[in-house]
Amino acid sequence: MDYGEHLYNPLSKLFVDQLALEVYANPDDFETVYKLIFDSEIKVAWRAAWACQKISEKYPTWFSEKHFSELAALTISSSHGGLQRGCLSVLNNISLPGEIPVDLINSCFEWMVSAKSPIAVQALSMKMLYRICKVEPDFRPELIAYLENVNYEDYSPGFKSTRNNILKALNNN
Repeated sequence: MDYGEHLYNPLSKLFVDQLALEVYANPDDFETVYKLIFDSEIKVAWRAAWACQKISEKYPTWFSEKHFSELAALTISSSHGGLQRGCLSVLNNISLPGEIPVDLINSCFEWMVSAKSPIAVQALSMKMLYRICKVEPDFRPELIAYLENVNYEDYSPGFKSTRNNILKALNNN
């Protein structure tokens, strides 16, 4: 199957689910789809990230530390909200590496409070930082301070809900 050609065409959730099923049935195709996240055609890239999000939900172990590093770098360098969302979703589904890129941590802090960031990117950034706090407890007070001091009335219901859930989880640990 020419995944790049398929991903270039308009997609639906059903199509992405079917593409993921195709990769589940043919695990050797995983790397082919994964590499399309870095395609120069942004439509193909963000749709491949969407497919990889589905794959990471079922098979997170297919993603290595190298994948994590590559996805983190792409997320940081991309200005496309859909591609950032897809990559952050994958990053939230897979194992954290031994060394988490500082640039990713800094970017997540920035994105979670940026009015320019899509709501999904804000929420996924908060979730990523919460996951990082579990393995790097030194970040916990900083994340709590950010979340408690943000004027959350200026944000969407999705932001508020994610913020409240993460603050509750952080304060219960």
